[in-house]
Amino acid sequence: MKTEISSSYDLTELAANWMELESRADGNFFLSWRWIGTWLRTTGMRPLLVKAMDGDGVVALGLLTPLRRRRHFLSVNQLYLHETGIADFDALTIEYNSFLIARTAHPDLVVEILRSLQSTDPSWDEIILGGVSCELISAVELTGLHVETDRRSQHFGVDLSAAAPPAQWEDALSANQRAQLRQSRAFAERIGPLRLERAADTRQALDFFEKMVSLHTTTWQRRNKPGAFASQFSRSFHRELISTPAGEAQVALLELAAGSQVLGYLYNFQYGARAYNYQSGFCYIDDNRHRPGLIAHAMAIDQARSCGMQVYDFLAGDAAYKARLGRPMGTMVWCRAQRDRPLLIAERTARKLYRVFRSFAAAPDR
Repeated sequence: MKTEISSSYDLTELAANWMELESRADGNFFLSWRWIGTWLRTTGMRPLLVKAMDGDGVVALGLLTPLRRRRHFLSVNQLYLHETGIADFDALTIEYNSFLIARTAHPDLVVEILRSLQSTDPSWDEIILGGVSCELISAVELTGLHVETDRRSQHFGVDLSAAAPPAQWEDALSANQRAQLRQSRAFAERIGPLRLERAADTRQALDFFEKMVSLHTTTWQRRNKPGAFASQFSRSFHRELISTPAGEAQVALLELAAGSQVLGYLYNFQYGARAYNYQSGFCYIDDNRHRPGLIAHAMAIDQARSCGMQVYDFLAGDAAYKARLGRPMGTMVWCRAQRDRPLLIAERTARKLYRVFRSFAAAPDR
């Protein structure tokens, strides 16, 4: 196995190579060319291309953005896996992040790639790994790199493969949650019949997206927060993502209505047998029977199951509805894989001492 690292490559050729490897990999939406290609085009970044070859065949691809960053008293050379280190760009929040790897590749290929990166490039101090699995962290640790975890987040979903017909996924909900769902449906149906319709074409999808962004932003501004689409870059990225079909990765903009009244929108992705809920926007009123998000997700889950999806994925995050409707499906990790540089070791020691001090200071008097 040979690993090549290049700063010069043709984007058209990379697109062809990436999509060809996608067809041989157990990937996901965030590692699809639809996401990665849109990310490259809209950010204008040209990260380092990491390519692993087995003979004449490509078995892994990844993109690492180099960045030199000042952190307290340190100047750190970083490599970002499928991110940039620029807050506005990285607010997109990639998940299920990793190298794109052929399903026939050796199980330890990630370990080999990381070891190759250490041996061929002495300049970097840490690799920033955002939204990666615990399995990838285990591979990192096997290379001797130290993992500094910044945050962890459970991700929740509905396992539709376990629901044998004619059983319903709702059977797994608590009695209280089922009662809330029935109440919400009945309340909304006073306006008219419920329907959840997918945008028929790109033009309608973009229209749904703009309306969803407006509702989403209004809701978050009431909470004194900007929401996911506050930046011009974020909106531009998603317009490009919606407008650019590429292979197996699909985008679904779904409109929820009761009769002629629109209640809100879901912004979902599809890849393979998995549907992902990325964002949403709803019309809210001051009545606890009005739960358009609950209705929309329930209907979207039913649609996903009828289309043969195996998982409805709520992605990472601590929103209460994810745990109420879904079940834990794993943990996403945001961390830094660090070399044993003296200053980084000193920084880690300082962090540990600070945590001990905070813990001691917060302890009640004895």
